[in-house]
Amino acid sequence: MEYLLRPRSVVIVGASQKRGAIGNSAVRNFIDLDFKGNVYCVNPRYQEIEGFPCFPSVVEVPGEIDVAIIAVPVAFVENAIRECAEKKVSYVVIFSAGFAEMGDEGKQKQEEIKKICKDHDIRVIGPNTMGITNVIDKINLSFTNKGALKWLDGSIGLVSQSGATGHTILNKGEDEKLGFAYMITTGNQLNTTTLDVMEFLLEDEKTDVIAAYMEAVPSGGQLKDIGAKALLNRKPIVVYKSGRSEAGQKAALSHTASLTGSSKSFELVANKYGLVSVDTIEEIIDALKAFNGKKYPKGNRVATVVISGATGIMIADNLAQYNQDLVPLTDQTKNRLREVVADYLPVDNPVDIASTLMMNPAIYKHCIQTLAEAEEVDSLIIHLPLGKSNGGLNFAKDVLDVAKTTDKPIIVLTTGSEEEISPVREYLNENKVPAFSNVVSATKALDYLLSYEKICAERDRINTVSADENELKFYLPNEATVTEPEVKQILKDSNIPVPVGIVGKNIEDLLNKTAGLHYPLVAKIVSPEITHKSDVGGVVLPIKNEEELIQAYQSITENVSKHVPNAKIEGILVEELVEGPFLETIVGVNRDLVFGPIIMCGLGGVYVELLKDVSQRLLPITEKDALEMVKELKSYPLFDGFRNGATYDVPALAKVLADISNLAFSLGEGWSEIEINPLIVREEGKGVVALDGLITLAEREKAIVEQ
Repeated sequence: MEYLLRPRSVVIVGASQKRGAIGNSAVRNFIDLDFKGNVYCVNPRYQEIEGFPCFPSVVEVPGEIDVAIIAVPVAFVENAIRECAEKKVSYVVIFSAGFAEMGDEGKQKQEEIKKICKDHDIRVIGPNTMGITNVIDKINLSFTNKGALKWLDGSIGLVSQSGATGHTILNKGEDEKLGFAYMITTGNQLNTTTLDVMEFLLEDEKTDVIAAYMEAVPSGGQLKDIGAKALLNRKPIVVYKSGRSEAGQKAALSHTASLTGSSKSFELVANKYGLVSVDTIEEIIDALKAFNGKKYPKGNRVATVVISGATGIMIADNLAQYNQDLVPLTDQTKNRLREVVADYLPVDNPVDIASTLMMNPAIYKHCIQTLAEAEEVDSLIIHLPLGKSNGGLNFAKDVLDVAKTTDKPIIVLTTGSEEEISPVREYLNENKVPAFSNVVSATKALDYLLSYEKICAERDRINTVSADENELKFYLPNEATVTEPEVKQILKDSNIPVPVGIVGKNIEDLLNKTAGLHYPLVAKIVSPEITHKSDVGGVVLPIKNEEELIQAYQSITENVSKHVPNAKIEGILVEELVEGPFLETIVGVNRDLVFGPIIMCGLGGVYVELLKDVSQRLLPITEKDALEMVKELKSYPLFDGFRNGATYDVPALAKVLADISNLAFSLGEGWSEIEINPLIVREEGKGVVALDGLITLAEREKAIVEQ
C-alpha cells in the first residue's frame, strides 16, 4: 500500500472547476497541502483545473500514474477503470457510490469492475469511499478539505469501512489531542478490505496502535492471523464491530453490502486474539488514549489520589467491576506520605488530600511520586478537579513529571466544567498521559491495559493447539444423518467415555448380545430418520430384566411403526444405565460461517434453556482453557461441593472439552454441529460419560435451509 499512501503522481478522473464539488475538492487538496508529486486531471471539457493540466481521458495523461482517483457518476466508472487498466495504473480510489450497497443491480456493476481490476492487477480502495488521509506526510486522497482536520500527526493507524465514521473517530481523537498516522476508509471493499489495511498497518513502522471500524469480517481466518501477529508485535488493535443485532445486520447490508458474523463469535475471537472490542465511538477514543500512553500494569493493584472522598468511592466501585483492587498500602508507603500529608487526612488507599493542595501544592506531586514508587502498586488513577483558571495545568505538569520517572500507567481523572478542564486533559493526552472526564472511562481504560497485558503474557496459548496438528481421522457417512451408535463410536475413538452397549437387529439378537451387560439398561431406536427418539416413543428406561427388555423392544418397534411408518430401522441400541449421583451437562461445537468451530458447555437439561448459563470458546482449546470455561459458569459452585454437596469430576469434564476440540478438526469439513447432551459428570475421580451424541452433517443442514 506504499504508493497508495505516498503516491508520486495522481490523476483525478471527474475533476471539476466548480468550487465545493467533489471533483474540485479532491483537486484542491493537493494545492492546500503542498503536494510535491505530479497532479493530472481528467475531464473532456477543460484543459486546466486549479492550475493542473487536464486531459480528455486517463490514457492521454503523459508519464506514469501511481494512483487514480475516480469521482464520476456510477455509470461512467467502468469506462474509467478500463482506461486505468490500459494506462497500467495499479492503484485506484473510487469515491463513486451506487454499487453493491444499492442492491442486485449495483452488485452486478461492482462485480464487473472487480473482474476488470482482477484481470489487470489493480488494487482498489472503495467504491463508495471517502478515500485515504496520510496525516504524517500531509497527503489527502479524499474529497474532504484540509480544514476538516487538525492534522495532528502521531502513531495511530485508523481503518474504517465507513468514511463518515472514520472521520468522526479522527475528529474526536484530534479533539483529545491524539495524533494519527493514517486514515483509510474502505467503503464497499471491492478488493481491499479493512483486514488488508490492518495487515499493512501491522507492518508499518510509523504505526503503534491500530483502530478499526468494521461492519463485516471478510475472513475469519485472516482476522485471527492478524490478531496473533499483533500480539507478537505488541501492537494493540481497537475494534468497533457494528452490525451485531438483526436490525444492525440488515442496515449493514444496505450500507456497504456486508455480511456480518455473529456478535458472540466476534467477541470470542477478540478475547482469544487480543483485539480490544468496544461498543461505541467514544470507547474507541478512550481505548486509544489509554494505549497511546504505551504503559501497561503488571497486575491489578491500583492506588489513587483524590481531592474528594466521594470520587474515591466511585473509583473503588468501578474498579471492582473489572476485578481490580485498591491495594492496601504498606506502612513504609504511608510513612512516606505522612512526610507532607497532614495528620487529619487519611493516607489509606484512596489517598484523600482534600483541598490542601491549594495551600500546599507540593503535596500533590509528592503523593503521586510516592505511590508510583511503591512496590505494592501496579497502576495509579489520579483525580485532578482543577481547571486552567486555578492551576490545573501546573498540577498536570506535576503528573507528567512523575510519569516520566515510572513505567507504571498513570490515568488522570479530570472533573469540572468542560471549558475549564479540557485544556488540562488535552495537555496530558498530548504528552501521552491518558486523561478522562469521567470515572467510568478512567477505570475502563485501565481495564483495557490490564486485559491486554494479560493476553500478551499468555499469547503462546493461542498456538498451543493447532488445527494442522489434527489430521483427518474420521470419515463421516454419506447418509443424511449419523446415527447414535456411529456417533458414540467416534466419541469412544476420541477417548470420550460412552456407556457400555450393543445394537441388536431383533429380539433374539438383543437377548444374545445383552448377556454380558449389567442391568438396569436403557433401550433406544436406531434410525437415520429419527433424531428426536423420545418424541416418537423410541426410548425405554429403566429396564431391570430380560422380560422388561422384551417388552421394551416391542413397545419401541410399535411406537416407531405408528409415528414414523416409513423410517429405516437399523436396530435397537441397548446400554447400561448410568446411575447417580451426577450432574448433567451439555457440550456442543458449532461451525461459525466466518470464524470456524466454537465450543460451548453448561449445565444440561432445563438449566441451559432457562438460565442460558453457558461458557464458550473459539477452537482449538487446551485443557487449561477448558477448565477456565467450566469455572466461569455461574453454576460452577454446584460442581465444587455447594452447601456441603458432592464434589464432581471437573478435570474429567475439562479433558472431554479438549478432546472434543481435537475431534472437531479430526472430522474434517463435512459437519456443522457436534453435541453431547447429556454429558454426565460423576463424583470426583469417577469421570464422565456421554449418554447421547449428535453430529449434524453440513450438506443436510444446507438442504434444510434451502427447503
